[in-house]
Amino acid sequence: MAIEKMKFVQVSCDKEHLNDALMTMYNSKLLHVEQAYNIIDEDNGGKLIQIDNVYSEYCNTFKNICHCIGLDFDVQTANKKTYTNEEIENFINELNTKFALADSKDSVTLNEDDEIALEKLSECDFVKIHQCQYISIGFGRIPLESYKKIDMHKNKFIYVNLHNASHYHWIAYATSNTYVKETLKTLESLFFEPIDIPEINVKKVIEEYRQQIIDVYAYCELQNTICKLYDYVAQFDDKYVISGFVPLSKVNDYKNEFKDLPVTIDVQEAEKAGKCSIPTLLKNNAFFKPFELFVDMYSTPKYGDIDPTVFVAITYCLLFGIMFGDLGQGLLLFLGGEILYKKTKNKLAGVVARVGITSMIFGFLFGSVFGLEELLNPIHQSLFGVREKLFNTMDGNSTMTLLIGAVLIGAVLILVTMILNIYKNIKHKEWGEVLFSQNGIAGFIFYGFILVGIGMMFMMNTNVFVPVTIGIFIILPIICFFFKEPLSHLIEGKNVKPESGWGNFVLETFFEVFEIALSFVTNTMSYLRVGGFVLSHAGMMLVVMTLVEMTGNAGPLVFIIGNIFVMCLEGLIVGIQALRLEYYEMFSRYYDGNGKKYEVLTSIE
Repeated sequence: MAIEKMKFVQVSCDKEHLNDALMTMYNSKLLHVEQAYNIIDEDNGGKLIQIDNVYSEYCNTFKNICHCIGLDFDVQTANKKTYTNEEIENFINELNTKFALADSKDSVTLNEDDEIALEKLSECDFVKIHQCQYISIGFGRIPLESYKKIDMHKNKFIYVNLHNASHYHWIAYATSNTYVKETLKTLESLFFEPIDIPEINVKKVIEEYRQQIIDVYAYCELQNTICKLYDYVAQFDDKYVISGFVPLSKVNDYKNEFKDLPVTIDVQEAEKAGKCSIPTLLKNNAFFKPFELFVDMYSTPKYGDIDPTVFVAITYCLLFGIMFGDLGQGLLLFLGGEILYKKTKNKLAGVVARVGITSMIFGFLFGSVFGLEELLNPIHQSLFGVREKLFNTMDGNSTMTLLIGAVLIGAVLILVTMILNIYKNIKHKEWGEVLFSQNGIAGFIFYGFILVGIGMMFMMNTNVFVPVTIGIFIILPIICFFFKEPLSHLIEGKNVKPESGWGNFVLETFFEVFEIALSFVTNTMSYLRVGGFVLSHAGMMLVVMTLVEMTGNAGPLVFIIGNIFVMCLEGLIVGIQALRLEYYEMFSRYYDGNGKKYEVLTSIE
């Protein structure tokens, strides 16, 4: 339940070493870099770097060229060379000319079979084919049915089969210049589809240019990245500064990245970063880490705030386990989630594995294994000394116990969220929220007293709701709710009188206090769904077991399919409902979020 401590780090260098410093920062994957305009203000005299980035267009041009000629490459095989803009542009023009890319918009896109046939034809050398003076050579594809008839018409030309597929044959034909028109007319009647023979053997030329294309593109890509990184550089006279946040535990590693460069590294407290928002990096152990997913889905906590991940993990596992209590199905959730999590590091799979553990625990307590409600009875009788099993969810007498237990769990969780809210506001010295809020001390006393009073009435037949206790523990907290704003202003030394006047204040606050009281009731009753889904899960498994008994020999298959169906459907519903309780009934009481997630540069768009 921690947030990684951050340091504000600034790297300064001269113009000569700026590009190296930028690439070192980029490749380190340690700095949450800040835009230069967040560092510059009127007092420090800094300025942004203005640069015309031509390399972005060069990169796009090379990508288009490679797409047109069908060249795939890996920039990691590039040689580290430098090029002038003039050399780059001349090379692009050379490629356009060599591959006739200026006319590529009018060319026909070849499919894989076309390429195979052309590859075989290339053995004759495309250049020599086009140099023939007295013989005309053509290439194309002809339908299978027409191909069977071609021998009937070949007295004016000869042909060779280059390739065949499910619907076509690819052929090359040769005829004298005298019979070209007649040959083309004959082939056209056979639905022949001509394909232009390239002027050159493209694949051969591609291989000749491959390494140079890779080298020039890699240089352009590097320069393009550097140009885009200039947005993060603030210039102060002849010094160039790259600023950002690094986790305290990684500061030395970040410094070591620059050990071979003549730079100055300044490390400060994160709070001294001026108008830069400090990013948040959650720090949790392996068991709780997958639940960061739910926290990030809602909102990243602010730096210096509380990290709710551990609380979310505990409460989510508890609620899911109660609602999905089945030892066998929980075991499958655990095994499936854990295997998937280890292979993919998908956090949702990690969550599934962990809720599988609590499902197994409550499944054992409920005595349920894949819907078999009596399988664990001997173990329960031995361990707990009960007549049948510890808790029978299908017994009608257990229904009220389930529902009351669910409400009590909800009440306890509401009180805990109030304590978390009090702790959070003490950290931020929000004393008005600590003392007078419905989620502060006043709310804790109000709600806690009502719960204790109701409990004593039912369990000990004792009435604590007398005028004195009502006045102290109910009316006084309500007064605190009502006058929270002016009382908070009084503590902070501000003007107590509301801006809208006392009349409007009283009218608005009356309805707000009424809503607060109502929210305590609705939030508590919302946890009834926990008991309801216990009964729902047990009921669905009862249906499955009934179908197993009705289907005779097909029973084992129905048993397996039924369990899979319940696991998928009930697991999804219970997962959503548990998350709803987290977000709407708990987060709303103690968690604000609105933080900025710690992110390092992994790509420049």
